Amino acid sequence: MTKELEKIEAGLNVSHETLLAQARDWAIWDDTYEFVQGNYPGYPDTNFSQQMFEEMHYQLMAFFNAEGEVHFLAGINPANGQYHTCRSVERECRWMAGLVHTMQASIKEDPLQRKSALYAGSPPLIVASNPIFRTDESGPPQGWLFKVRPMDADWLSTIERYTGLPTMLSVVNDKEDNDIAINITGNTIFAQRFLTTYPSNEQIALGTQLKRTSYLASLETFRYVLLWTACLMLLVIGLVLLLLERIILKPLKILTSFTQQISGDIDESSSLLKRGDEIGILARAFQKQFKRQQQLNAELIQLSTHDPLTGLPNRRLFDQRLQEVVNNALTTGQPLSVMMIDIDHFKLFNDHYGHPEGDICLRRVAQTMHEVATAHGFFIARTGGEEFSAMLPATSATQAMEKSQALSHAVDQLRHPHQVSPVAPYVTVSIGISQLDIEGAMTPSGLMTAADQALYAAKADGRHSAKVYTPSLANTAFSSHNTLP
Repeated sequence: MTKELEKIEAGLNVSHETLLAQARDWAIWDDTYEFVQGNYPGYPDTNFSQQMFEEMHYQLMAFFNAEGEVHFLAGINPANGQYHTCRSVERECRWMAGLVHTMQASIKEDPLQRKSALYAGSPPLIVASNPIFRTDESGPPQGWLFKVRPMDADWLSTIERYTGLPTMLSVVNDKEDNDIAINITGNTIFAQRFLTTYPSNEQIALGTQLKRTSYLASLETFRYVLLWTACLMLLVIGLVLLLLERIILKPLKILTSFTQQISGDIDESSSLLKRGDEIGILARAFQKQFKRQQQLNAELIQLSTHDPLTGLPNRRLFDQRLQEVVNNALTTGQPLSVMMIDIDHFKLFNDHYGHPEGDICLRRVAQTMHEVATAHGFFIARTGGEEFSAMLPATSATQAMEKSQALSHAVDQLRHPHQVSPVAPYVTVSIGISQLDIEGAMTPSGLMTAADQALYAAKADGRHSAKVYTPSLANTAFSSHNTLP
């Protein structure tokens, strides 16, 4: 039973790590950094919605400033399913008060944060937190970000799919002395592991149960085989050795070799999978569990590296790839260009057509730009609300300008209506371009800052255009979100 509990706890650890990675992605981001300082008032409208909370299974996101005071709250009330955003724990956000006070106590105890903890409640909660830094993690933190996911029925279903075991969860008011408790009632074995919560005046019992029948049946079979083997050994030692080699030792060697294929693909044609005995059953069970684990791992990787709305790579994957291509360009001496692309007057679009139509627009534009990027051999990602970024290895700024024109033309050809745009009656984009070998752009951060300044210049020039960064733009004021005042 200990191994079964370890499987369930491993599933819980995956939930901890996934939520902590998501909290870090948001907290170490220039947009969030500017937001908690009050320099980016459009941040909530761009990045928050009830649909996003439901898709990511969040209950609450809380932003605190450098003094530990509430800056912004967004969440879904578990009592009525209503989504709210607030600047304090009053009126419709009163239900958040207990959680917010616990978070503030945690900040005082440990300002470094960067952790995931369990909070007692009904249901219990997984809470991940991280200090807020710039994207390059320079300078002091300007606050803290907390993300909360409930350990509700949906979460339990996910754990059961991950482990293949029935899973139960409860809050224990009286602390248990032992970490694990195992009880046997009739034909049922019930096991629990007790987990500490924050604050640690309560515990969460994570448990599972199994039937004893399967264990007893296996034990009887094992005893029978031992007795039969002993009789055979007394009658014909040589025959027993032969049978032992053919029936037990050889299949076990094959099974051992089969299980070692976990580092590669399992051979579907293996004769071991076609066996009708216990070895075959065990091999098929292992195959099924391994495939399920591969599927879940693939889903987790997809969630952590891709934008759920557009399907494009997200900021986390873009930053990782950019660091790699910058290092390669500096080593080989090949040119490297990047683009920052912004949909023109997208806030006006959302205000006029509504956020559901805005999501449709984002998906269409993203798909079109992805097709252009694939055809021209470069990488594109969604790195903000209506903001996209692209990296173009072995590409000069002049070549990047040509590809940006293909990108802009493809978006124009969509003729997606935008009647309130001062630029055109359809959706258009503005593009900023920078090249690695320019002065002051020898790092990923410097490269993207230069592209950001070029994008701002394109917007200042009337939008629906592309600009290449030049040193003359270095001292030009620009917005970290590429939005003109």
